[in-house]
Amino acid sequence: MKNWIARFTLLAIVAAMPALAKAQHHQDAPSVTGKWTMTVDTGAHGVRDMALTLKQTGKDVTGTFASPHGDMQVKGEFVDGTLTLATAPEEHGSISFNAKLKDDDTLNGYISTPDGDLTWTAKRGKEKQ
Repeated sequence: MKNWIARFTLLAIVAAMPALAKAQHHQDAPSVTGKWTMTVDTGAHGVRDMALTLKQTGKDVTGTFASPHGDMQVKGEFVDGTLTLATAPEEHGSISFNAKLKDDDTLNGYISTPDGDLTWTAKRGKEKQ
């Protein structure tokens, strides 16, 4: 009887290992969820501080871009370390964001606006939410 229980227990452990490995991988997968402080090089107008608040579910990302012109909703995706976002089209066009998540937990990329492209970096706040 003890031998049967030991075999059953071993079989249950082996069967559960792929699920545990998948759960650990999902937990370790990079995410862009959180509050980000952005530094945007606007060229002639100098460097401006702005913010992004993002929530990631799977590869889908939604959030708010806080700029000097007011808050704008953004949505997009985070795939293979690359974040792509866009605002809804407004009177003067939409704004799109493209960035790479770096090992030091910063984002680095470009913002495309109707007036041209700008470079930006962002650092996540201590709380990832």
